[in-house]
Amino acid sequence: MEGEEMERTIAFVLCAFLLFGCTQPAKTDGLPKEISNKTKSELKANAIAEMKTFKSWDEVVDFLAASEPAFGGYGLVGAGLPLVAKTAADGGAPGGSVRAESYSKTNVQVEGIDEPDIVKTDGRYIYVLDNDYGYYGFGPYSISRIEGIVTIVDAYPAQSMRKVGKITFDGEAVGMFVENDHVVVFGQKEGQMVVPFKAAQCIRCILPPYYISSTSFLRVYDVSDKENPKLVKEIKVKGRYVDARLKDGKVYAFFVDYPTYSNPVPFYEVDGKAKEVEPQKVSYFDIPSRSYTYRQIISLDLKDMQKEETYRIFVTSEGQTMYVSDENIYFAGVEYSFYAREEKVMEEMIYERLSGEQRKELEEIEKGEVPQWKKEAQKRKKIEEFWQKMAQAMNKAQLEEFQKEYDRRISKIQYIPPEEKTRIYKISLSDFAPVAAGEVPGNLLNQFAMDEKDGYLRVATTRQQANGMTSSGIYVLDKEMKLVGKTDKIAPGETIYAVRFMGNKAYLVTFKRIDPFFVIDLSNPSAPKVEGKLKIPGYSTYLHPYDEGHVIGIGHEAVEAKEGDFAWQQGIKLSLYDVRNPENPVEVAKFQVGDRGTTSYALNDHKAFLFDKNKSLLVIPILVAEIDRKKYAEPVPPHAYGEYVFQGAYVFRLTAEEGFVLLGRISHADKEEMLKSGEYFISRAEVKRSIYMDDYLYTISQEFVKANRLPSLDEISYAKIKEGG
Repeated sequence: MEGEEMERTIAFVLCAFLLFGCTQPAKTDGLPKEISNKTKSELKANAIAEMKTFKSWDEVVDFLAASEPAFGGYGLVGAGLPLVAKTAADGGAPGGSVRAESYSKTNVQVEGIDEPDIVKTDGRYIYVLDNDYGYYGFGPYSISRIEGIVTIVDAYPAQSMRKVGKITFDGEAVGMFVENDHVVVFGQKEGQMVVPFKAAQCIRCILPPYYISSTSFLRVYDVSDKENPKLVKEIKVKGRYVDARLKDGKVYAFFVDYPTYSNPVPFYEVDGKAKEVEPQKVSYFDIPSRSYTYRQIISLDLKDMQKEETYRIFVTSEGQTMYVSDENIYFAGVEYSFYAREEKVMEEMIYERLSGEQRKELEEIEKGEVPQWKKEAQKRKKIEEFWQKMAQAMNKAQLEEFQKEYDRRISKIQYIPPEEKTRIYKISLSDFAPVAAGEVPGNLLNQFAMDEKDGYLRVATTRQQANGMTSSGIYVLDKEMKLVGKTDKIAPGETIYAVRFMGNKAYLVTFKRIDPFFVIDLSNPSAPKVEGKLKIPGYSTYLHPYDEGHVIGIGHEAVEAKEGDFAWQQGIKLSLYDVRNPENPVEVAKFQVGDRGTTSYALNDHKAFLFDKNKSLLVIPILVAEIDRKKYAEPVPPHAYGEYVFQGAYVFRLTAEEGFVLLGRISHADKEEMLKSGEYFISRAEVKRSIYMDDYLYTISQEFVKANRLPSLDEISYAKIKEGG
């Protein structure tokens, strides 16, 4: 028993070493209260942290090393269709510069700022992005290969639709832009690439050659000759592609990398030529974090391809949610505070045992004229030294007594769940100048959880409270990212499933058993408030403006479970909310498709959602699952799944007066495919996107572009886009 106690004591001491070696004091105050209160009060009063630029790679190394865990561990924290199927008798000639007078564009969050997608159109041509997955070689010597493909279809007028060109490239494509006669493709490529080694730039680096296994790319093609596209610029970046935006002819591409102090130097190349990255292009906010990320921005002007690209790096905490307004870029990352009570008890017990001279040493570090991140690293190291000396000087009885006291204090403190805080970094879109950084409690759902209006950033989050319950809130930050207003404790026990900001209103959907639809008044930034709410079965995962007084929602119907505090998800549900009386929102129309198992790309990807109020047109791709009720002698249980019976586009006429009127369905798959049943329904003929040009509706899958007339949905033509078509 004595040996077991000793092992337990040694394990405790080791955990204490790990605790202080792996945590940043700033996260849970990290130092005794007498020292940390000044820093705490400053952070609460002013969320701004000055953005600074590194002077050398040595400084970058020190900055990154400050977040590395000590002792090498985490311890306590730790269907065969023809090329042209039909020709309608209503005229329309191919060739020339004929374009549609009106056509749809990618559904984006901010008007005027384009987002990359897998389908684009310029009013005549449709560009379809796809990947071909295959292998080189035979048997054990085969090598996986991914080839990206952009198929160009001359689609207007629809009667003469045909495939006219193709772009192929090595790597997996994930999104593209089409701007005038340029196609910009983004993607990733696996495989080794040698990074140029320069001893003067690389501090504590792995000796050359230094390989990386994953890179991202940005490729620009000139498609003025649609039959012969030409590559005019290629940029490769060490790291992973995250997202991009296009505004006024300028492309803004965002990549992320995870640096370490042993390999801190970023890498990118343009047209095969490696670019030297100076440390002055790397900026950081002086806020300590548990881990850091390189947020890389590359900007190109498509109106002047001879102009050199702009490249900048910002060191931020981890996270990939981002939002781009007309004026600013916002990067958001979640910071977690693990083991808060353990850290609190340990810091108190160590501080109580410090001598006056040791306390003075910590105070001197706090007074130092160095960046805050450096102070935190120095303080952490110093406390670790003090603790090691204490532990080494203790005998067995003293160590056991220390542990008993630690256990006693811990038992008196209620467990504190990991605190979620979203840290948001604000960067000017025009010149990439750092502006400010701020924090809000909780976690973001997606990019729609952030919105900028009149200089204020409005943020919606869900957080876990100390009692383990969840709640949601809206937080308002000013131009300097100071918190100026909030309304929290919305829908205790539920989570945000959808959010949309529209002018001075925010609309939230939370869910656990039923769907509370909230209307939030943001007309006074310093006092946001819940104006009204509506509780109905089901929930929405995406909200879209219909007009100033109505909001469209797409999600799932739901049935409350009798055996627990939850609900059974059912088929797709479309809702139209009337919010003209914000105190009493009403669901004025709804439409349900299918049974449990029915899904849609539009549930989680807003770019699959096509709506045009002027045309009263709503198109949604849906995979329909239906239950054969003949198989059930009793009422169908709510947990029963349906069998797949259809995949394609549901086309609606949507008005505030009539609600959802189904005009018809369009499918690209033949009957045999449609009747397949199973756990998954996977087909290259799945409709993923839809667009319109004048009175033609085009639906797009990996196999075909199909044209139908609006509003009759009479079939006009197909263009086969798969290789060999």
